[in-house]
Amino acid sequence: MILEDNLGLLKSEFPNILSQLNLLDKELIVSTLEETKNGQKTIAVSTNGKKNYLHSKYNPLREAETIVSSLEDIDDRSSVLFYGTGLGYHVELLLKEYPSLNYYLYEPVPELLYSFLSNVSIKKMNINRFKGIGTQIGDSTLETFIDRNRDNLKIVILPSHQQIFKEAYQTFEEDFLALLKSKKNSLYTNQSFQKRWVINSLKNFNETLQTPNIILEKKNSFKGKTAVLVSAGPSLNEEIENLRKIKEEGLAYIFSVGSSINTLIHHGIYPDAACTYDPGVFNQNVFVTTKQNNIQTIPMIYGSSVGYETLEGYPGSKYHMITSQDSVASYFLKNESSEPINIISDAPSIAIVTLQLLSILGFSTIILVGQNLGYKGKERYSEGISYAKKLSEQELEAASWIKDVYGNEILTNETFIVMRQQMENLIAVISNSKIINTTAGGAHIEGTEFIELNKVLKTQLIEPIVDKDWLKNNKTMYDHNHLNRQIKRMDRAYKNALDLNEEYTAILGKIEKAIQNRNYTQAENHYIKLNTALRKIEKNDFYITFILPMNRVLYKVLVDSIDSLNLEKNPKLKGEKIIHGFRKFMTVCKQDISMIETLYKEMKEQLMC
Repeated sequence: MILEDNLGLLKSEFPNILSQLNLLDKELIVSTLEETKNGQKTIAVSTNGKKNYLHSKYNPLREAETIVSSLEDIDDRSSVLFYGTGLGYHVELLLKEYPSLNYYLYEPVPELLYSFLSNVSIKKMNINRFKGIGTQIGDSTLETFIDRNRDNLKIVILPSHQQIFKEAYQTFEEDFLALLKSKKNSLYTNQSFQKRWVINSLKNFNETLQTPNIILEKKNSFKGKTAVLVSAGPSLNEEIENLRKIKEEGLAYIFSVGSSINTLIHHGIYPDAACTYDPGVFNQNVFVTTKQNNIQTIPMIYGSSVGYETLEGYPGSKYHMITSQDSVASYFLKNESSEPINIISDAPSIAIVTLQLLSILGFSTIILVGQNLGYKGKERYSEGISYAKKLSEQELEAASWIKDVYGNEILTNETFIVMRQQMENLIAVISNSKIINTTAGGAHIEGTEFIELNKVLKTQLIEPIVDKDWLKNNKTMYDHNHLNRQIKRMDRAYKNALDLNEEYTAILGKIEKAIQNRNYTQAENHYIKLNTALRKIEKNDFYITFILPMNRVLYKVLVDSIDSLNLEKNPKLKGEKIIHGFRKFMTVCKQDISMIETLYKEMKEQLMC
């Protein structure tokens, strides 16, 4: 039975863990509690007909002392993830030696976690420094722990656990590294585009207001229909004639993504729509050919946070989809019919974004073409892309081997791997669409069926289905009364934001003065006021919509640092760190407010025209 105080803790803080433990079949448990030679307890585990012990059969405490004494680079400032709980001997010893360190308990074997919680009280293990408990990497409390302690995080492994449950440890190691890599990629993406997302959304707003929302107009309109999603992988070159036949005979709707539009145009094939979402300045280069040749017959479907330069001067009709990175449209727009506005989740590639879109539009079959997600010789792109470069020797040397659609090995890079994994995650939750991958020599994509495109043409794409006027006469009606109310509300929020900035800055000045005078008690009182001022900023609409999204990385660093700042024992150093971190944040926010004020005024002026 789980100890009463642990049960209360699980109920209030970790109900998911409790639910998981309640599902354990107690009759199938293969671990037992045994008494050691010196009267302490150990856990015996039966695996593959062999009995193993998580702790010494003779003196578990002395064994724990050996484990702790062998640890390096740990001090009171450390944050420790304990892998494998056992009965917590090593945990208690380390917490006794370093009472100020934060810790997280990770036990991948639920049965052993049950044993731990039935014998050891967490509340007696420096509960004020306890930050969470989990059995798998995806646990949100673990992610929070990692985020807030990234710089001083240490992993302490129970050696016997690692030896007995080798597969569990290997899974943990792989998943943990994948999590860190994912966080690194997310940080890089946010750092690169955090300001562009907001600037683009503001500058695109008038265009978005005046163009049809493709999802509101066409959601679930294509049941029983087939879409071809064309990417710019090198295998696209081999499918040109098949795509020409599909286009000329109207056998499926063709959607180009990213640079593939240039390959198609190069061969005289105009897709039924060109999809784009990249927020970067470079994205405009994808449509240079379309603009220079004044091609008006290719509709563009754009993500509302796309690089604003992409939309400028585009000769064809435009349709939009609201993206998860567009905080502006989410605040100001509401459909006249009060129908919810679907939001397209951001993703590492336009192919994944478009796959989401096609699923929402209701296509029963989605065919992937040119989705290599790997290299083909020294090629990474198809023909007709003027800015494409061949692979360098350094890139080939850094490449990884993966399985292709035929079961052979091909080279790929880290970016393609992330794209493939996210596409596979999306496919796993798409229930209304069958996904066929026709990319000869491309990466195997879990959840898809590989069929060569010429075979699909012979067996499935037999009759014309395309309505040539499928995008005509559509006009999304957004609620202008709601828009006007939100503008007035935002105007008030802007004025309030300026007042909050002054309040926040004044408190920082008082903290600085108190630290200079060594009046640390007064400084502590001001810290509380500073925290209150930050909470007000977090609730301000102008900050929520514009400024915090533009500074999401710095803001997260600031918020994640608060726990460690509170643990700082040197009052002077604590004050200096608080002043530095909070002042840096406000300085950047004030700069962005000045820029956004101009763009916001431009947006309102355009609406009045």
